[in-house]
Amino acid sequence: MVAYFASAFVLHLAWENAQMPLFESGDAPFQDTFWMCFKATATGDMLFMLTLFATIATIHEDIWWLSNRDSYLHPATWVVQMVIGVLLAVNFELWAVHVVNRWAYSSMPLVPILGVGISPVLQMTLIPVASTAISRIVAKRS
Repeated sequence: MVAYFASAFVLHLAWENAQMPLFESGDAPFQDTFWMCFKATATGDMLFMLTLFATIATIHEDIWWLSNRDSYLHPATWVVQMVIGVLLAVNFELWAVHVVNRWAYSSMPLVPILGVGISPVLQMTLIPVASTAISRIVAKRS
């Protein structure tokens, strides 16, 4: 479980910093944008990861689902994380960009029709899956 959240934190922090130039504030000095990214990772991204973890634990009725081979290999473990990750990202981006104007895109590629950034959607689709795979590798080694 520690590997899941630790890897998620590191991956989200790296992703947040890498995508920063796609936002209007992306030309600010790195030390300024790094702390914005750190706060976004520590609060929003990790809350989403906790939501995903709890959802999968509920589906499998097992808080230790990461170390259970059957749960880990079950298609729901992977599909549900990706679907909920997309839903969380799209809804949050719609709210942040179009409702409260929390941030704006500059050169961000957009998801057609929805008008939200592709990068945040990919972030919440790929990082949960990567964190699950990393935590399983760590669990097998220990």
